[in-house]
Amino acid sequence: MDRVDLDTIKMLPFYCVIIPLIASFCMPVLARWKKEYCAPFTTAVTAAVFIITIIIGNHVIKGRAISYAVSGWRPPWGIEILVDPLSAVMMMLIAGISLCIMVYSFAAVKYELERIVSGWYYTAFLLCFSGMIGLVVSNDLFNMYVLIEITGISACALVAAKGTRLSTEAALKYLLLATVGSGFILFGIGFIYMITGHLNITFIAIELAQVRDQYPILIWTTLSFFVVGFGVKAALFPLHLWLPDAHSSAPSPSSAILSSLVVKVYIIAFVKILLIAFGLEIFHETFIRHLIIVLAVIAMLAGSFFAFVQIELKRRLAYSTVAQIGYVFLGIGLGTPWGLAAGMLHIVVHAFMKTCLFLCAGAIAYQTGRKKVNEFTGLGYLMPFTMGAFTISAFSMVGIPLFGGFISKYGLALGSLEADLPLLILVIILSGLLNATYYFPMIGQAYFSQDGDSNHGEHGSNEAQKKFKRDEIPLSMLIPIVVVALGVIYLGIFPGTILKFINQTVAVLL
Repeated sequence: MDRVDLDTIKMLPFYCVIIPLIASFCMPVLARWKKEYCAPFTTAVTAAVFIITIIIGNHVIKGRAISYAVSGWRPPWGIEILVDPLSAVMMMLIAGISLCIMVYSFAAVKYELERIVSGWYYTAFLLCFSGMIGLVVSNDLFNMYVLIEITGISACALVAAKGTRLSTEAALKYLLLATVGSGFILFGIGFIYMITGHLNITFIAIELAQVRDQYPILIWTTLSFFVVGFGVKAALFPLHLWLPDAHSSAPSPSSAILSSLVVKVYIIAFVKILLIAFGLEIFHETFIRHLIIVLAVIAMLAGSFFAFVQIELKRRLAYSTVAQIGYVFLGIGLGTPWGLAAGMLHIVVHAFMKTCLFLCAGAIAYQTGRKKVNEFTGLGYLMPFTMGAFTISAFSMVGIPLFGGFISKYGLALGSLEADLPLLILVIILSGLLNATYYFPMIGQAYFSQDGDSNHGEHGSNEAQKKFKRDEIPLSMLIPIVVVALGVIYLGIFPGTILKFINQTVAVLL
């Protein structure tokens, strides 16, 4: 490759972080001048970054990781941006899902938010977008911490955007608990610096391999701090207390980005620290692996139980996220090739599934005003495209074959066998059945209920109501819903492309 082209490629990850960051600072000025331009401008920025991430992914998949020293200062002294296969797939996921959510926001933001706050909403969106991409490409712990704070604070703003009592209370709870999590992470970073004298992850790994026998208790304490800190950030049960209120009271686009992306980037940061900085041997020797497996199993079951008893749709989806986070941590805890690959794949699959579900919830509220799980009667005919997408994602959440969720759950089952923990397969099956208990009744009610829509003010006979109609929502809302639903099917039938990135990552981690 030509030297100029290589230098340009190395700069691209930096552009992915700095472009939305600069755009976020321009947004308040644009909102003051031409508020109606905020959504198109944010969409253009997100689309540009998405195109750049595809170029980066095409480069990295060929086995050429990208390392860029910001301002020319080489590590360990300078800030290093490192794009490996895991970072590349996460960049494309963040940018692609964010673009879909941004297009959906054109109409949703006008419906759910006051016009006066729309400019600040897009400012927070761009800040969160920049922070997430920066977090997955940073190879420096201190800058990783700064980006964690940027992502977290802007996510709180996305929750509070509605301005209602519930959203404000949820944002405050999120902010307080996120601050506690940040404190644990900061202490963990401080302990690592005490042990190794480095903040760069690569140099930490080299130094820890030499001195780990000298600091057994401090290393165990450091890992414990990271488990608690990132457990709070990623809503790992029982550290999830902020998530149900935050996700259910936020605007639908905010709920989608929080559930599908924000909690996942913290998991990626945790994986980098746990398996690259500390390494697999320390991971097994300190028994942190067993703690993660136990917490993951509890999350998979308890999250589903809590979701089952929720009446409000978005709150049910929020507790479902708690259960799904358990699947990801289970893959990490297994620490086997199949386990890690399935955990990473579930991050991608769940991003599509939960984005689709939250966008469908917003669309249902937009057209019908219904927000509860016992109000789905006739929706399969009233909103066929939206309910079709909802059904696809629900089937995937349960783990039915030909949908993305089946592939990741099957991989976790194989990982359980690799780790000599076959009983975990029963937990995976049980969790899938619990998912079915709270998704299938909604789907059955939407397509097969005999009550029609009469209880919701609709008129006409049951036969008339069972004729398919057209979704009466703007195309800007419908198209993203259809796109992410098709993504769920694609990942269930053709997971090979994503697995190619993930398998390269697992080979490095192990």
